[in-house]
Amino acid sequence: MTDDIAISQQGAILTIALNRASKKNAVTRAMYTKMGDALRAAASDESLKVVVIKGGRDFSAGNDLVDFLEEPPTDLDAPVFKFMMALLECPLPLVAAVDGFAVGIGTTLLPHCDFIYATDRSLFMMPFINLNLRPEFGSTQLLPQLAGNPMAAEMLLLGDKFDAATALQARLINAVVTPDELDAKVNEVAEKLAGKLRPALIETKALLRRPIEPIEARIKVEGAAFMATLSSDETRAAFNKVLGR
Repeated sequence: MTDDIAISQQGAILTIALNRASKKNAVTRAMYTKMGDALRAAASDESLKVVVIKGGRDFSAGNDLVDFLEEPPTDLDAPVFKFMMALLECPLPLVAAVDGFAVGIGTTLLPHCDFIYATDRSLFMMPFINLNLRPEFGSTQLLPQLAGNPMAAEMLLLGDKFDAATALQARLINAVVTPDELDAKVNEVAEKLAGKLRPALIETKALLRRPIEPIEARIKVEGAAFMATLSSDETRAAFNKVLGR
């Protein structure tokens, strides 16, 4: 079952690829476990700077319903929740490549990524209400923040499919590309991130993901981080590179 997730590394880029095309990358407990383990390992691997999450012709059809009903989650130690926390807590930039179906967690994981690119044939859906389930992965808070309450209500209370143009309007994704352009676009962004310094990536992402606070408090937090690195060898080298020294 763990062959349904392919893990690979190229330079400073780790790729987690859902590899269960026959089931449109529907996610099983074993797949959640392997993805969660890979994310937690990446957090402590100094050779890594960015994580790419992708599918194939389909990003993910959501939970594998047969597997889900065999052993539904009953507490926060379930594989799906461990995966959610590993994704939420990953300190490295996360880049998602979406094609085809992005259903259930295939959509709700996207606000936890930092760069999301989708093809023009992608279809998104959060059908929880159609199954008498409740929304997941913080979507009832994150979607209103991103899309506004009216659009979030449409997505979660109706549970209908929506296209990539709507996902872009809802600020769920960064850009819409053609299927032929998806890999190149994701690789371009991942390579740019891989060229940055790992501590700068981690600290900047952490600042971006901090809870809302008074702007004066944020200025002080940013200022402390800024000053802490201003005199470092890495910062001096970066300045000298810009100055051509």
